[in-house]
Amino acid sequence: EVSDQYIAPCFVNGLEAYDGEINLAFDENLISNEYAVKLCFDYEVKKGQKMVKNELIVALKGELYFVKFIINPEEYDIKPRVILGRSFISLAKGIIDFSNREITIYLELDPFEDDSEKTEKSPDD
Repeated sequence: EVSDQYIAPCFVNGLEAYDGEINLAFDENLISNEYAVKLCFDYEVKKGQKMVKNELIVALKGELYFVKFIINPEEYDIKPRVILGRSFISLAKGIIDFSNREITIYLELDPFEDDSEKTEKSPDD
């Protein structure tokens, strides 16, 4: 079924959101102010909007996307949630597989880091 809005469980750095939403009604990607406070995001103000300084990593069905977020300007936005707008759809080239029905967002690549380089080599190597 084709829709302009999809909702799935969402986790941001291990914290569960009420909803992760892909919504074509929004141009930009929004993250709730509650997440910004809990995760101590650094932000800068550009064109009157609070932009999270670093890109966040969105994992969706095994694909990784580096995404810029705006802190949701709505005063009443107290639920921890994430909205991925048309800019995310463009980044994902319009193809998004929701078969696992879960969105995960990381602050950095550490969860995917390869530890093989950190193992000590024996003198015989």
